[in-house]
Amino acid sequence: MKKIYLFLLFFSGFTHLVLSQEVQLNEDPKVAQLMKTWVNANRADPGIEGWRVQIMASTDRTQVEQGRIRFRTEYPEVAANWVQEQPYYKLRVGAFRTKQEALTFISLLRAWTGAYPVKDVKIHPRDFLEQ
Repeated sequence: MKKIYLFLLFFSGFTHLVLSQEVQLNEDPKVAQLMKTWVNANRADPGIEGWRVQIMASTDRTQVEQGRIRFRTEYPEVAANWVQEQPYYKLRVGAFRTKQEALTFISLLRAWTGAYPVKDVKIHPRDFLEQ
């Protein structure tokens, strides 16, 4: 009984000691400004470097749009967008961190022959989450 009483006494005192502790951080204003600048820059341009898979290219935008609709029907969970690089419209799909991930995805694309991985330096973070 004495041991239990001593334990409870020690534990309650220790808990009070832990709960009454405070931590105070003194941040240099230059560090705060640097963090604010970094956050604002990332909000304005949230691009991440990665890989996409190009599945078609054409000078006819309508044809690329139809390809995008067809792809989104087959793979609704995968991001699909076209980019214009004169004179072509290129349909690029997916968002992969590595080239190997993109190549693995290409092996699943039965109906899209000729697909190949393309480096992309401005992938939006949500595109990685959609897959």
